Amino acid sequence: MGYIEKADGNILEDNILNFHLSHRTNPEFIYQPNNNTPKFIWKYLSSSNLLEKIDSIDLEDSEKIFLIEKATHEKNYDEKELFELYKRFQFNINQLLNVKDSYKLLKNHEGRALLYQRLILTEDEIQILDLSYKLKNLFIKDNIENAFNSELKRVLSKVSQEQVPSNFSSFYNDNLINEPLEKKNIKINNKIIHQSKLLKYFEEQHDIEKAENDLNKLLKSIKKNKDYIVSTKDLILIESFISDGVKLSKKYKSMFKLDGSNIPTDIQLLLNNNEVGMVLLRLVKIIGEDDLENLDSDSLYFMIGILNELNLDQIRNNFLLKVLPLKI
Repeated sequence: MGYIEKADGNILEDNILNFHLSHRTNPEFIYQPNNNTPKFIWKYLSSSNLLEKIDSIDLEDSEKIFLIEKATHEKNYDEKELFELYKRFQFNINQLLNVKDSYKLLKNHEGRALLYQRLILTEDEIQILDLSYKLKNLFIKDNIENAFNSELKRVLSKVSQEQVPSNFSSFYNDNLINEPLEKKNIKINNKIIHQSKLLKYFEEQHDIEKAENDLNKLLKSIKKNKDYIVSTKDLILIESFISDGVKLSKKYKSMFKLDGSNIPTDIQLLLNNNEVGMVLLRLVKIIGEDDLENLDSDSLYFMIGILNELNLDQIRNNFLLKVLPLKI
């Protein structure tokens, strides 16, 4: 195309193709996003694993940290990354013990880090509610409330509904209890692995321990049915759990054979070369104008396998919730 001959090291930001070519033709490519960076570039950086690593962020750089918080709010950084960043801050014992007053004396991002560190240290249910409420409000104050959604849900799941006092009931219900899958035209059938309540994990992002326990319990029940045949869609769900870190009990591994998802050679080469953007374009081409639900199981299998390999969990979860449940 003549592009490489003309490449001069400048980064073109006018569209996604030019930005991708700037990346691929410059072996020393470095790009630092800012508040004015277009959303499509944030998405590209995120999907191509080009965002700055959390462990290299300077904790004294307030602007950089807020930029990461804002990017998390816009779903360009993973929430887990942001909260790992918060864990790096150093606070003294007095600040942690007197957190309800201490966080008010700090910069907003430091206050969020202090509240979070204290939150993950407590097992007291009332304290969990109080600290998470204060932390959520501090996110809301800076208009980045979506940066604390999944982690808030995980934290609140430790609190039993019976223990929630009236002054926290609205906060608890609004941030933890979601509309059931059944009310979203999805029918739960616990006799079939890929249509079971396990789907809630991919919608609500339960913690790994709960997902692991629920999966092994279901497999125990399914194994009793000698006539049950594990389908490709069942394998799609099981391998997605494994990709997220769920461990299967050895006694259930004989129920199915996990032999990979037969990724086409051309796509595997792109994966090997870390061509994330090109892989995604290839998937879009495969889907074409068809509805996801109409794709055959083998195509869905290798596509989900690719998303698992790329750790694109949000995209994968949307796929799974689109193609696995029985619609009614």
